[in-house]
Amino acid sequence: MPSQPLRAVDAPPPIRIRYSTAPGIAHPQRLAHFACRAAGAEAADAALPLALPALGAGTVWEHWDAARPVRRSNACGATIAEDGELLYAEWVLDEAAHGGIEAAATAVYRQIAALLASSGYPHPVKIWHYLGAINDGAGDDERYRRFCVGRAAALDPGQPLPAATAIGLQTAPGQLTVFLLAAKVAGTRIENPRQVPAYEYPRAYGPVSPSFSRAMLMPWGQLFVSGTAAVVGHETKHPENTGAQLRELALNLDALIARAEGIGGQRLQAAALKIYVRRAGDLAEVEALAGRLFPAECPRLTVLADISRRDLLVEVEALYDPVTRA
Repeated sequence: MPSQPLRAVDAPPPIRIRYSTAPGIAHPQRLAHFACRAAGAEAADAALPLALPALGAGTVWEHWDAARPVRRSNACGATIAEDGELLYAEWVLDEAAHGGIEAAATAVYRQIAALLASSGYPHPVKIWHYLGAINDGAGDDERYRRFCVGRAAALDPGQPLPAATAIGLQTAPGQLTVFLLAAKVAGTRIENPRQVPAYEYPRAYGPVSPSFSRAMLMPWGQLFVSGTAAVVGHETKHPENTGAQLRELALNLDALIARAEGIGGQRLQAAALKIYVRRAGDLAEVEALAGRLFPAECPRLTVLADISRRDLLVEVEALYDPVTRA
């Protein structure tokens, strides 16, 4: 069961995610700031660039705002922002300088372990990974599988696995971008009753299973959901049918949220959704269908990206807030 909340149930959550077509002004409670746009587009501000073109033209900014003023620093190879409750850390690695994607994954996870051990925020909540050409390579030489091998090499076998997202930028290999959200208190790992835990996938999916949990439920009630796709058991459903995959993953989200609500004892509501779509021609269809499947009032961003399996066409990650008392 989750530990006792740090805050009253009606208090503002410690992190909010929102999307904007304007960069916004810097303020002392900003944990992180991303610019989602086409690869090679000129930077407009100091936001971390992510080659994730959004539906429509131009740049969309993603803002992570904390509930308290943020202090910034550098440690363990990362740029850091912390507010006394949450820590955000960001790494950008040159793959070639580390000997390739596998070695780069090992290197960054060793730095993550060092930061968690020394920062006062020992509990990883969620880790995001972005790499170019994620599906390049045949069989066990696929870049995502090599990334999983490299990550596993740096993990303590008994270490609790956080939520995670691993997405392919539709660019050439070269740069591994990783960011981490960590907390001073531990969350509760949530698995999906419709899915085999990713860390128990059979050998068919690579020499090492992906190392993440389906979601992390924090003591204050927020749920951080990993990248979720049309996987039932361990198999991809509806290959080549993007709309059917989106409907299937929505069922996965429903099952995951029900499990989290049962464990946490509190209703949850979607607070932010990011949708990754493999094919540009599917963006408009996905956005229209998402408008029917997900709450209209929830901030949502739809972007073009590759998914960790070649037969997956769409993936969703999400943040859920507890429903506060009236």
